Amino acid sequence: MSTLRTQLAGICGSTSLACWIVVLLPQLIEQWRLQSAEGIAIGFILVWLVGDITNLAGALWAGLRSNVVFLAVWFCFADGLIIASYVYYTYYKPPPEETENETEPLLNRRGSDAVLQPIVENTSTESRWVRYGVPVVLVFAAGTMGYFLSSDSGEPPAEDPPMPLGAEILGYLSAALYLLARIPQIIRNTRRKSVEGLSLLFFIFSLLGNLTYAGYILLFSTEWDYVVKYMPWLIGSLGTIVEDLIIFAQFAAYNGSKQHHVSAILD
Repeated sequence: MSTLRTQLAGICGSTSLACWIVVLLPQLIEQWRLQSAEGIAIGFILVWLVGDITNLAGALWAGLRSNVVFLAVWFCFADGLIIASYVYYTYYKPPPEETENETEPLLNRRGSDAVLQPIVENTSTESRWVRYGVPVVLVFAAGTMGYFLSSDSGEPPAEDPPMPLGAEILGYLSAALYLLARIPQIIRNTRRKSVEGLSLLFFIFSLLGNLTYAGYILLFSTEWDYVVKYMPWLIGSLGTIVEDLIIFAQFAAYNGSKQHHVSAILD
């Protein structure tokens, strides 16, 4: 395999690792910012957690590389943080106090207009590029730098040991769970007609992590025996991309309608 292809595969693998390390942090920050976990579907995180547990078990059984095992452990830990945040904000955090005077919003209409107008104007393309583009660039830069600073070239061993049947079964089970995990979130978004409480950056990192991980695998080889061996991980990575695209469409549809609604109020 050419040196360039090896380097591209290694960069993809390192970038994927960087994406997965930070993937859940934006959602945790969003829930802390809103002091609410209403946007997240608990079924999404619970199924994802079971998928991460089976992924960790499969990685340990197959004797995969330490960075793969580390990432699987980190996933389980981050899932636990998301679930703990959900439980706290849903069952222990007191709900926000409602306005006692029901006529107050009407009396303060003009004041509200003055506040809402700059909010609507600030949702410009430039601000979105800064909000989402800068973190993505930083993660790609960290992944690329991590590859070149690493002593490991990123190339797999010349002869991989055979995959134990049990580990392979766990791999397919984990892939199936990852595919199922997003369905509760898609359904919840559809029922609420809203994506409020969800971090778009969370799904951007998920999409990029899956794409770069699939690139990491396929850049090494496209021979059928090799592809079949890594099929569970390819299914888990590429299969969820379609569901992520559905969620992106929901962000576009529901955020667009929300902005239109606010503009109509101001008019």
